[in-house]
Amino acid sequence: MPYEPQNTSSGPEMTEVDEAIELSEYQATWPRVFAEEQGRICQVLGIPGEDLEHTGSTAVPGLVAKPIVDLMLGVGQFPPDGEFLKRIELLGWEALGEAGVPDRLYFRMRGARQANLHVVLKSGAHWVNNLAIRDYLRKNPNARERYANAKRRAVDHGARTLLRYSAEKADFVQTLLKEALATQR
Repeated sequence: MPYEPQNTSSGPEMTEVDEAIELSEYQATWPRVFAEEQGRICQVLGIPGEDLEHTGSTAVPGLVAKPIVDLMLGVGQFPPDGEFLKRIELLGWEALGEAGVPDRLYFRMRGARQANLHVVLKSGAHWVNNLAIRDYLRKNPNARERYANAKRRAVDHGARTLLRYSAEKADFVQTLLKEALATQR
């Protein structure tokens, strides 16, 4: 039987994915939150730690971010089988399907711990691109500052929900990706 997220059989509407956002200065606790969640997920799924990466802005020391830790789980086959995905839900993750991003399954955890889990093909485009941007921002203070400014501008222009915020900074993220991939050549 094919996997279906808990909350709907046809996949979530984009309005279910959208939520209010805020920006926070970098918090030194974010890597610890990632490490704790990484350990929990890896143990339950029986996967090695290198299959689960800390991505997004909370993975970049000094970068302003939504205070929600992003984890990216690389799998050898996409989509993974239903039993694998059900075990993620049993850990307390809300399944939201692709949530508007093909070839990525999106899970979120809200409450005392704020986190997103992105399940993608390991070594696929999502995996490569997210790690490239993260690593580029970690190494490049100028790019990090430009990205922080783009994020603040988006919020200052009224982008206070996830979907609008993502759309407002999408062009800048594409610029960052091109820069990041160019440094890998």
